[in-house]
This record gives sequence, structure tokens and C-alpha cells, in this order.
Amino acid sequence: MQTILYTSPNETPNEIEIIAQIFDLGLDFLYIRKPDLDDFSLVDFVEKIPEKYWHKCISTSLIITKEFDLGGYHFTRDIITKNANYNQKVLEWLHSKNKISSVSAHNINDIKNYADVFKHIIVSPVFNSISKPNYPSNWNKEELEKIAEYKTTFSNCQLFAVGGVNVSNINEIKSLKFDGVGILGALWSQPEHAIANFQKIIDAL
Repeated sequence: MQTILYTSPNETPNEIEIIAQIFDLGLDFLYIRKPDLDDFSLVDFVEKIPEKYWHKCISTSLIITKEFDLGGYHFTRDIITKNANYNQKVLEWLHSKNKISSVSAHNINDIKNYADVFKHIIVSPVFNSISKPNYPSNWNKEELEKIAEYKTTFSNCQLFAVGGVNVSNINEIKSLKFDGVGILGALWSQPEHAIANFQKIIDAL
């Protein structure tokens, strides 16, 4: 199974150093999500990430993705609803450059609409969020099991379980046939233990 790490939602001391060490432990993708940063600050943040990892970074800014030749671009819900023709052109560009196209799915219909259109489908929140205490899961076990069944009908995308993922529920995620997990609160809620906690998740996977 593959792993996604989301950047810390808050200012976190030594975040870049922690990210680099987690990459060295085997992290597959870093999703750069810094909604409080303007483009100039976001440039400063990405410049601090060692360049050898840029091809594994996914951004919610197309400008940043192009400027740093990052590994891919995540289509936010707002972008998805704005301009279908423009989105199609962006998808074609991403895939022509062998980059990741990513989108979030919050129900079965989302998955059906996005399957084999986007490379990464972020199924969220699978469990109650760790980083957002008032953000409960909107998936039940039966729906998640249907995802595993439906997944056999497509092959050109990967499904990642995100939301409340920690070492205690890795086995459940594996049983549901997800391609990978996305991690946020399990690491950044205790940044001083982030590296050790990521290693535990890798071991469980």
C-alpha cells in the first residue's frame, strides 16, 4: 500500500526536516495543503523541500505545480465545480506529463464519476478526523465494502483512505482493498513523535 502525508495545517517547527526524514523512510507522496499561505509564502515553503522530493509532491496550486515541476495537482471541490472544459485541459496536460491528478470523493457517486478520470481518488473522511475533532466520518462499513467491490471495475486510478487514519485501523483499511492511506492528524498532532509514528504505520502496512 502507498502512503500520502499531508503537510501540517499549522505552523510546525522543523516541519521540512520531519518531512524529509519521512520521505527517507519510504513516504510515497506529500500533499502540500497550506490554505493560509499566499502564493509567495507557498513558494518559500516548497523551495525549502529538498528538490529530489519534488516529483513526489502534489499541490493544490497549479501555478506551483508547474513552477517547480511537482509530481501532480489536486483538484479542490471548488475548482471541480467551476469550469469543466478548463479542468479537462488541465487533466490532459497532467497526464501528458505523467503527473498525478487527484480529487476527493465523499460518496459512492463521486467515486463512480471520478474513476479512471483521475489518478488518485481521496476517499474522505473514512474515520472520524483526528486533526478536526468536529469532522466525523460520513461513510459506513457497508458503503466502504461496496467501494472494494466497485474497485474491481476500474484499473486506471488508485483509492486512498483519508481521515482518522492511524496504526490502530490499518488492518481494517487493508481489508477494504484501498490502494493506500493518507495521514495527517496521526503525525502532526504530536510532531515530536511524527517520525516514530510514521514508522509504526509503515510497519503495519
